[in-house]
Amino acid sequence: MVRVSRLRRKPSKLATLSARVQSEQLVRLTLWPLVAATFFMVSGGTYGTEDIVHGAGYGRAILILLLTPLLWSLPTAFMIGELSSALPFEGGYYAWVRRAMGNFWGFQEAWLSLVASIFDMAIYPTLFVAYLTRMFPWFAEGHRGVMVGLAVVVICVLLNIAGVRVVSTTSLWLFFALSAPFALIVVLAPFKFGALVHAATTPTTSTVDIIGGLLIAMWNYMGWDNASTIATEVERPQRTYPRAMLVAVTIVSLSYIVPVAAALGKLVPGRISPEWSEARCSALPWC
Repeated sequence: MVRVSRLRRKPSKLATLSARVQSEQLVRLTLWPLVAATFFMVSGGTYGTEDIVHGAGYGRAILILLLTPLLWSLPTAFMIGELSSALPFEGGYYAWVRRAMGNFWGFQEAWLSLVASIFDMAIYPTLFVAYLTRMFPWFAEGHRGVMVGLAVVVICVLLNIAGVRVVSTTSLWLFFALSAPFALIVVLAPFKFGALVHAATTPTTSTVDIIGGLLIAMWNYMGWDNASTIATEVERPQRTYPRAMLVAVTIVSLSYIVPVAAALGKLVPGRISPEWSEARCSALPWC
């Protein structure tokens, strides 16, 4: 019989302490930090919904914003919640595809996701600069807008390098900061009912139709799969992920629907009328 030494039978205190320290250093996201991170992976606030109103009008825009999460986002979010609970792997959907279909299709999934993100990520600094120059035209002069966009990219890169704890905490505070203007609109809307019914608006230059508005809404409601890539850094993923996905879908939907509905009350007082579908977002503060 081979005799096992005490050192091999029982881990040393140094090894046990090292494993414990490593476990403690691995940050575990709880429910609300995961919800905040998912919110910014998918939405980021009411920004970007103007063309939906331009293309579909207020009444149909609200209907699109209400139905899209039910038919488009909720099934995907439930799938992500279930798979992240069952297979909480680093890499998320890439690891799932590789496990199910092999290395070749895993590589294709990773490559296609990388290419898609190159184009998708370029939208957000551009959108930020577009809003900024509308509020402060000074940034539209020269290359100032380009420099601001580059600064946004650099800051986001540094946040990601800092780690998941910094990203989740920053996301939580940014959620409150970016939602504050629209929350103020919602609070003040009952006191300004019909205030913009006679507002003079300029014709919109948007060429988006109702189909384009629907596609933009689908784009605004996608990105849930990105939340799966941090599954190994989530505390009790079997419990946290399904709850986080459901809460995130609800918050994202409300962040789109409620401000648009509140702005609608400013345009047409009293009752629903055909003019709602012709209302233009250019009468609103954020357009």
